[in-house]
Amino acid sequence: MDDLSSRLDRIDTKLDKLTDAISQLARIEERISHQTQNMSQLDTRLTDMEDRIRHLEYQSSTRGVVLSHIERFGWLLMSAAIGLAVYYLRGES
Repeated sequence: MDDLSSRLDRIDTKLDKLTDAISQLARIEERISHQTQNMSQLDTRLTDMEDRIRHLEYQSSTRGVVLSHIERFGWLLMSAAIGLAVYYLRGES
């Protein structure tokens, strides 16, 4: 009888350990689920940021082209004004 009692105690101890292990596994699974959700949110944010950066790069390059055309037109006007000024100043002398 004493042998049976000690055996039941060992089984009970093992069941307690198994219960603790299962509860730890549940906590670990919850943490993993939370981390996976966080990674998904970070991935979404990263994708949004990449899209915004692409849009800004496109705007920047477009503005650069427009500004270079405006600058060229400004130099053309300035050259024409200087040419006309020189032409009129030479014509007077």
